[in-house]
Amino acid sequence: MVETTALPQNDNENKKDGGFLSWFIFMAKGFIFPCFSPSFYKTASRKRLITPVAFFILLGIIITFVTTIQVVVAMNKFGNEIQGAYERGEIPTIVIEDGIASVDGPQPMIFEDDRTIFAIDTTGKITEIDTRNYSEGFLLTRTEFHVVNDDGYRVILLNDLHQRLGNPIVIDKTQTSNLWKKISFGINVFAFIGILIWNSLFRFTYTVLIGLIAWGLTSIIRKGIGFSPILITGIYATVPVIYLKFLLKLVNIKFFGLYTLLLIAIWALALWSILRNTEEKIEVPLDTDFIE
Repeated sequence: MVETTALPQNDNENKKDGGFLSWFIFMAKGFIFPCFSPSFYKTASRKRLITPVAFFILLGIIITFVTTIQVVVAMNKFGNEIQGAYERGEIPTIVIEDGIASVDGPQPMIFEDDRTIFAIDTTGKITEIDTRNYSEGFLLTRTEFHVVNDDGYRVILLNDLHQRLGNPIVIDKTQTSNLWKKISFGINVFAFIGILIWNSLFRFTYTVLIGLIAWGLTSIIRKGIGFSPILITGIYATVPVIYLKFLLKLVNIKFFGLYTLLLIAIWALALWSILRNTEEKIEVPLDTDFIE
């Protein structure tokens, strides 16, 4: 059994001839070559760790932008549905003036989902929420606004709403559209930040943890091997995993742990390809690492 303190290094690796262009080409290859090129993993494993980490962050940002665009499209679609509902007369215009609510539409208007209710009735047919049938919901009557949730049952006089929201309070197509734009903007910003943290910090931490396990197992076969080439291999193994996961989702194949299973399988294959001939010198197609 051959012992090694690191994977074979190419003498040309530290040259500066390629500069930024060489680094940029290598970064671009990271989005494609890990899917089919074992030699790419051999080259990548000898790079300084900062380049694969920079690639991982860039990959996370790109995935975040794509995912956030999907959220934005969904928010806009829902907003258009609200506008369409107003135009079809499915949602009434509500005016609350001097503590009295008036509704331009048929009543009572009730929306139910399991134990949740949203109701509007200024005619007096519905005066309160039946807590035996509903655990959450809202009810607007002629003079009151009823709320039921985990905190209990509350009744707010419409006169009290004027102190915060002004007089009159108009809830129509324009007001709802403006409100939804503000809400959707906040959701989009929150989604971008949350998704970015997940795709960068959390996913990188998860990769490092699996890498530590892989390092321990690999050290049994190649004693003294460094952690850096193990982690770098795992970073680039995430690329085909993300593509495969997306393709499997298109055919409705998804389950808890799928990402981990794919990552471990591809990571193991890449490591096997790198380590099986570590006693032989491997030529590196790229001479330099622009960032050191």
